[in-house]
Amino acid sequence: MFVVRYDGGEEGQDRLRKHTDSSHLSFNVRLNDEFEGGGTRYHNRITKEAIDVHPAVGEALLSHAMILHEGLPTTKGTRYILVGFNTIDEKDPTTKESTKLSIFSSWFFNFSWMQIHFREGAEQGTVNRRARSRLGAENIEGSILSNKYVMSLFRDLDNALASLGDKFSPIRSGKLIADEKADEYISVMDRGLGRKQNKNLE
Repeated sequence: MFVVRYDGGEEGQDRLRKHTDSSHLSFNVRLNDEFEGGGTRYHNRITKEAIDVHPAVGEALLSHAMILHEGLPTTKGTRYILVGFNTIDEKDPTTKESTKLSIFSSWFFNFSWMQIHFREGAEQGTVNRRARSRLGAENIEGSILSNKYVMSLFRDLDNALASLGDKFSPIRSGKLIADEKADEYISVMDRGLGRKQNKNLE
């Protein structure tokens, strides 16, 4: 996680161009209100529709990371947001143990998960080819992932899954927790965390 600063006026960065994130889920939290403008715009690459979202201070935007989006211009003052990314791992990054991830949460029905893996495959193939070229390897392709045709296939699948995601996952904006239920939700989360901690101490 990290904090992003947007400055209105002529100095500093006032916006972020259209992009996707290299994760499965992305979130950002609005940290202040001493600014004008700003917000996040989400784009549908097929219909060309867009949704602008302007959360209140403390509210978080959670989205599929492969949605094309941008940070809108901050026209006055300074805007701060907390940004974070979440990945769905097959193995625990620390222990390397299986997370028992369901195949239906990965290779089936999860365009974001599949798209990230095909993109990573194409990028790793490029890295491998460059490394072998620098070393003067006779066979620049090496492994199958470095094969230019496989890399091209992975890039095509990456683009196809981006389009499928836009087609079957229309962009909508809505609140997961209603304002009047916020305290109740936090209380339930606190009780759940307490039970988990007590179980770990047993």
